[in-house]
Amino acid sequence: MIKCLYYPVDHDAQEMDPARISDVLQDPNGVVWLDICDPSDEEIEMLREEFGFHELAIEDVKTRDQRPRATEYGDYVFIVAHEIQPAEDPDDISAECVRRASEIHSFVGPAFCVTVHDNESEAIRTMRKRWDANRELRRQGPFALLYLMLDTIVDQYYPTLDAFDDRLDLLEHLVIKPVDREVSVLGKDEEDDPHARPLEQVLSLRRSLLNMRRSVAPLRDGVNVLLRRIESIEETGGPKAGRARALYSYYQDVYDHLIRVVETLDTYRDLLAGTLDAHLAVASNRLNEIVKVLTSVSIILMTWGTITSLYGMNFQFMPELHWKYGYAYALGLMIVLSIVEWVYFRRRKWL
Repeated sequence: MIKCLYYPVDHDAQEMDPARISDVLQDPNGVVWLDICDPSDEEIEMLREEFGFHELAIEDVKTRDQRPRATEYGDYVFIVAHEIQPAEDPDDISAECVRRASEIHSFVGPAFCVTVHDNESEAIRTMRKRWDANRELRRQGPFALLYLMLDTIVDQYYPTLDAFDDRLDLLEHLVIKPVDREVSVLGKDEEDDPHARPLEQVLSLRRSLLNMRRSVAPLRDGVNVLLRRIESIEETGGPKAGRARALYSYYQDVYDHLIRVVETLDTYRDLLAGTLDAHLAVASNRLNEIVKVLTSVSIILMTWGTITSLYGMNFQFMPELHWKYGYAYALGLMIVLSIVEWVYFRRRKWL
């Protein structure tokens, strides 16, 4: 699906035929916004013909799972960004708590902004609402539109961080107070209950953290590329210097937010490492408790084995061998010694 909008100076959007893009681009004050969802081969070919984009950039648009970045191609910039949102059902601990919604590829030049993405994008819808409502920002040109897109994507990262925080708190609770191994909190067997497998959930959350960091950290470097481009435009002076000077603080704000998101992800990763260490420590303590119980029981049984093996020796002359109370005496001796050992182990807190 393709949508082409033209924004004259101080006027509302006008829908136009994409075939007229090359004619409208001659207006240095207007902005052409071309949005393509799930592009076909014909629509990608149209980008090459109407805008003359670099072959490497066109190849990147055809390929999904690109690394977020900003690349300069002469008078335009190619940007890749990933839209990440919380999972639809955050209470489902067996599923990942976040999901990657859309991968947005953008071309931004002197009078145009082209966005190409897979699936419907919430960031694109929000960006258009903000762009239509802010006429002052529209005067700053297409790089102001790019700012709105990046700012909207980064704003979506904060609910995602909250989802990570909630899942981390839940995992810490499960690690410190593991559910009963026979009957879980959901009344299911351990194999069917993810609450009974905290290690699996910790490793899954760590994988999600790493995946999100791979999407956020490179985007931070990409915004830094845009900041350097704005600085170079300011240094050259001319009519574009005023726009660049006005946009610098906006992009600096996005850059600061990205730094905060990356630092928060690193903090969560450290907390998750501590949670994993706590899980291993709890498992080790549980093993120690089991070993103590088994050792105590084996010592009690060893006492029985010592007495029975003593009376099982094949000597002709043995005390109590022909005594009619010998069996009761041996059995009573085993019971008394077992009770004494049990009391001793309880006082030492081995049982």
